[in-house]
Amino acid sequence: MLTGKNILIGITGGIAAYKICELIRIYKKANANVRVVLTPNALNFVTKLTLQTLSNSEVYVENFEIDEYKPEHIALTEADIFVIAPASANTISKLANGICDNLLLSTACAFNRPILIAPAMNTNMWNNPFVQENISKLSNNGYHILEPASGFLACGTTGIGRMREIDDIFAKTVEILGQKLKGKKILITAGGTKEKIDPVRYISNSSSGKMGLALADIAYSMGAEVTLISTFKADKGYRTILAETALEMEKAVKENLADQDCVIMTAAVADYRVKAPAEQKIKKESTDNLTLELVKNPDILKDISKMERKSIIVGFCAESENLIENAKIKIQNKGCDYLVANDISRKDIGFNSNENEVYILDKNLNIQHIEKDSKINIAKQILERVFE
Repeated sequence: MLTGKNILIGITGGIAAYKICELIRIYKKANANVRVVLTPNALNFVTKLTLQTLSNSEVYVENFEIDEYKPEHIALTEADIFVIAPASANTISKLANGICDNLLLSTACAFNRPILIAPAMNTNMWNNPFVQENISKLSNNGYHILEPASGFLACGTTGIGRMREIDDIFAKTVEILGQKLKGKKILITAGGTKEKIDPVRYISNSSSGKMGLALADIAYSMGAEVTLISTFKADKGYRTILAETALEMEKAVKENLADQDCVIMTAAVADYRVKAPAEQKIKKESTDNLTLELVKNPDILKDISKMERKSIIVGFCAESENLIENAKIKIQNKGCDYLVANDISRKDIGFNSNENEVYILDKNLNIQHIEKDSKINIAKQILERVFE
């Protein structure tokens, strides 16, 4: 089931650490390669020799233990997933705040693939608002959180805080590494276009590109072959193309449209551009009034939706009023397969926010509401809806 997958397990100081021996065993039984890194306190609950024997690999606790030409926390990141279980309140809080005072934390900070966390702690610790704030922070930044279960705890009380069963951790690992979009080609646009007035000034909008970037990141983590066309530079593991203006974006989209299984147009493309941008900077001393002649930009979403194609086309719309009514009109006018509508009048979501709340409309005007959540989690739900 996990043949050839490289799994890095992180064990922190908690009584549930002994259970990870069984997790290693079933990972190995599923033909995965396993490496283990521990915090120093974890050695109070499980021994290196036991973990080395089960994983058939060296186990790491301190820095400078790996005989390679890379720093330890970089060498250990060459895995498909990092599973931290049990994850203590201390480790969770440090992860959420970028603290790297042991090898496990340094490795997690440098890890750019999925991280799965299975917390385990006392009920009061789990319910502590600071711990919950840090859990939310990690979740909003793409960490997978397998929340603890209720049950009898080592401290002698009964309540939430018990690490999830080993089978649950294994199943979640399989789900994350399942590569649901493997073999799919997805083209995504992101950001607000910049229409030049002169060499230093331009007309633009408030789009940050965060939603498009979240979609690209999640699609890539699900195994898709991703091409991101954005108005800003992005250094990613997938292919990226810089296109700052509407005309540049139109050209890039049409040049890369062939063979795409899905095109997701999150970019906020300006409706108009300056007809004749000045070749030199316009000096404010030369005029008290400035009149710009604007011409309409191409409607990229509408144009590609009308083409003969195999791609699923997903559009986005940002509305400040009558969200659903305007979205219904827009999807019929554009001709795309899905339209994701979001309300830009709200200050807590949308432009420049890490959170959003959207409605997904299909051609038959069926509507799915996705409640307020991080853009990472909303991106995952959009992709699941489109490819279900």
